[in-house]
Amino acid sequence: MAASHHHVRHWSRRSALGLIACVPLGLASIAQAAECIDPASLSAAQKSMRKSLGFRTSNDATKRCGLCAFFTAAQPGCGKCALLSGGIVPAEGVCDSWAKKS
Repeated sequence: MAASHHHVRHWSRRSALGLIACVPLGLASIAQAAECIDPASLSAAQKSMRKSLGFRTSNDATKRCGLCAFFTAAQPGCGKCALLSGGIVPAEGVCDSWAKKS
């Protein structure tokens, strides 16, 4: 009979406070992403292209626009996407056509 090992995380007050302290950083990142472009200012064709590519903002640090081969940095936190005909996107965005920069 094999022994079962269960790892139980015990939260201390310090670890909980550390986690809570990180929340504003994530919210600031999302707010910065929203400043790149006003979605209401996009044309119907641009909105359609973003929808077809599954474009969205995300906290996925591994496949974000800033690390994509189709992304060219512009202003801090924002850039242009070749798939979106040079459309402005937040560096924290993601889509279904992400390709790793070489």
